Amino acid sequence: MSRAAFLIFITTVLPSAIYTIIYRPVVLMHGIVAPASDMNEIADWLRTSFSGIYVVSIEIGNGFEDSFLWSLDKQVEHFCTTIRSDVHLQQGFNMLGFSQGSLIVRGAVERCSFPVYNLITLSGLHQGVFGIPYILKFPTRFRQLITKYAYEKLIQDRISIANYWRDPTQLNKYISQCHFLPDINNERETLNETYRINMLKLNAFVMTYSDIDEIVTPRESGWFLGYASQTLKVETWNNSRQFTENLIGMRTLWEQGKLHIFISHTRHQDTPHASNRDFFMKNIFQFFNNTFAYSFTS
Repeated sequence: MSRAAFLIFITTVLPSAIYTIIYRPVVLMHGIVAPASDMNEIADWLRTSFSGIYVVSIEIGNGFEDSFLWSLDKQVEHFCTTIRSDVHLQQGFNMLGFSQGSLIVRGAVERCSFPVYNLITLSGLHQGVFGIPYILKFPTRFRQLITKYAYEKLIQDRISIANYWRDPTQLNKYISQCHFLPDINNERETLNETYRINMLKLNAFVMTYSDIDEIVTPRESGWFLGYASQTLKVETWNNSRQFTENLIGMRTLWEQGKLHIFISHTRHQDTPHASNRDFFMKNIFQFFNNTFAYSFTS
């Protein structure tokens, strides 16, 4: 149906509602040990560029502490509850997550079945992390707990990074005992078809990583690439299980032209800030430039 025909339909067949064309609202999700305000620059770029656009940056608990002391199951639940309570988001929106936030926004798409149009992840952690750089920001006692006891239930329930700690020397243990990432990646024996269906509803799935990322190990996790079993060699895209088995529909999205991948050149923590603005405006900006007919009940 053409845009003109659609507008005639909604104004004549559905007279009980009033429609207006608006930019799709945007939901932003911050990274670990950071508040919602860490996404303010991206929010400002969008508001300046798209007149009247609704942008909301959701905070996990108190941001800094709760983003690593809450399990990711709890964080996704909190995130979804916040979205459901926002009247501006009920008819559809675009969504962006940075770093750990990339897993929260994807988890929300898969588990909460929101009407997300474009899903954007910056410096994502889709295939988890394994290595010291990512956890250097944490106190020594937390680093020890993660590296030695990552898959113990006590740690899985209390430290977010343990929920996506993917040890290539213990992949069986990772799949069976890691609470979050193997689930949303559909890596377990019983697949959740709803996850794949919800991902395939996306108009576009955008993934980035930085070629100088000093935090995420491996960097390519932002593209769903992790270490191959028993090695520290990054698997190739067409040989990864996520692609070959189409666990959450990644191969289908690629074949449909809905998967968009980019490489940035920025320090990890600078990803959502001014020094990365040129990359954002050149590559990511386009995925927010879309509108829809928003209804107001009369």
